[in-house]
Amino acid sequence: MPTASAQNEPDQRAQAALAEVRLDFFRAEPLTIEPFTTSKISWKVTVPKECDVSAEFDLNGTSVSMSGEFLVAPESATSYQLRAQALSHSKILGTVTAQVDLAACIALSAEPVEVITAAIKYQINTDTSGLYFRPLRSPTWNGNVYVPGEPIIPIVAIQDDRMIVTLRLAKRVRHFPDPAINLDASFALDVIPIPRQGRGKFLAGITPFRHDFHQLAPAGESINVDVSFPIYVWLIPGAPFVLPIVLSMAEDTARAKAAKMISDIVEKLDDWFHQANVQPPKMDKHDASFYVNPQGDQRFWINFCPVPFYRPT
Repeated sequence: MPTASAQNEPDQRAQAALAEVRLDFFRAEPLTIEPFTTSKISWKVTVPKECDVSAEFDLNGTSVSMSGEFLVAPESATSYQLRAQALSHSKILGTVTAQVDLAACIALSAEPVEVITAAIKYQINTDTSGLYFRPLRSPTWNGNVYVPGEPIIPIVAIQDDRMIVTLRLAKRVRHFPDPAINLDASFALDVIPIPRQGRGKFLAGITPFRHDFHQLAPAGESINVDVSFPIYVWLIPGAPFVLPIVLSMAEDTARAKAAKMISDIVEKLDDWFHQANVQPPKMDKHDASFYVNPQGDQRFWINFCPVPFYRPT
C-alpha cells in the first residue's frame, strides 16, 4: 500500500512545476477600444527550470502556448485570464480587461409585444398546413347552429432578456379528431455580421471602406412541442398504428412553424429602426436585448454605435 508521502509526491511535483512558472508580460493593447474595433491580447511565460511535471497554459479556458497574441473585439468590458496548470493544480498568472467605450453610441428602444402578437395571429390564421388556434371551449348549440368557442390567443411576453411565446393550437387531420398542440418557445437576441455576399456587388464595388455591418439574430432558441389526442381516440380500431405517425407529423409541422415564427419575429425587430428618419446615420447595430423597465413595460433595445471605416489593404 502506498505511503502518504508517496501519494503526495505527484502533488508536490505539480506544485514545484507551477512555482517555476514566471509571467514576463500579459497585456491588452489598447486597453480601451471603440465599438467594432479590436484589442491585441499578448503574453509571454518563462519556465527557467525543467521539472518532472510539465505545466500547460490556457486563456479563458482555451489551450495556448507559452507565448502568443490574438485579436479580440468584445461588445462590452471583458476580462481575459491566463492560467498555468500542472496535473490537478493551477495558478492564475494574470488578468487583463479590455474596456469598450460606448459613449458615442445611441440606444433606441420600442415596445414590440403587441405588434408581434398581431403578426403571430396573422401567421397562424393564414397557415396552409392545417394549424389553427385551439378554442377555449367546445362549440355550443344556440338552438339553431353550433357557435364556435373563442380561440386561445397567443401569449407573447418578455422575461429578463428573453421573449417567450406560448401558443395553444390544433391541427386538422383526416379521419381523426384534431390533435391539440401546445407550443412554448423562447429566445434571446444577438447581433451578428451580415454575410458580405448578401449585400450585392454594386455596394461592394463602389465603397472604399470595409466594415462588416450587423443584423439581429435569435440566440439560445428553446422550442418545446407537445401533441396529444383525447384518450378515447386511442380506442378507435387501428389508432395505435396510425396515431404515432399523425402525432410525429403534427409535431414536425409545429416545430418548423415555431422556428419560422422566431425567424420572422427577429426579422421584424431587425427592420424596426431601418427607417431613414429613425436609424442614426453612419452607425451600425452593436448589441441588442429584451428587457422590462421599472414601470413594467416590455421592451427591446438596439445599441447603435459609430462605424469605424477601414481602407482596404
